[in-house]
Order: sequence, then structure tokens, then C-alpha cells
Amino acid sequence: MLVELACSHLTKEEIRVCVDVVKTISRERGCEKDGAAVGKIMHAVAHLFSQGMRKSEELVAAMRGEAT
Repeated sequence: MLVELACSHLTKEEIRVCVDVVKTISRERGCEKDGAAVGKIMHAVAHLFSQGMRKSEELVAAMRGEAT
């Protein structure tokens, strides 16, 4: 995600929002130490962000509705 986000020239705050969402979702799913699972979450969050979801609450709600 950081590579994808960095290429998009996002602000530090935008990157922080995405990272916080990834941390929240990975903790909720109990997979924070599983690199592959975290990578899938990162990809999904980056995709949602690029589609226009910019608020942490929106991203978390969308991710809670998805299964990875």
C-alpha cells in the first residue's frame, strides 16, 4: 500500500489514515502478524481510497463489510 500510495503523491495525513485503517482491521481480524493477510488488507484499503473513500470511518466500515 505504501508504494501505491506514495506513487499517488498523497499527503502524510492521507497515508496516516490508510495505515490506521489497516492496523484497525488487521487487529480486529487477529491477523496483524500475518504478512500476507495484512498485505491483502493494505491492497483493499488502497483500492477503496483510490475510489474516493477518504475518511477513516468510511474505510473501516467498508472493510468490515468485506472478507479477505
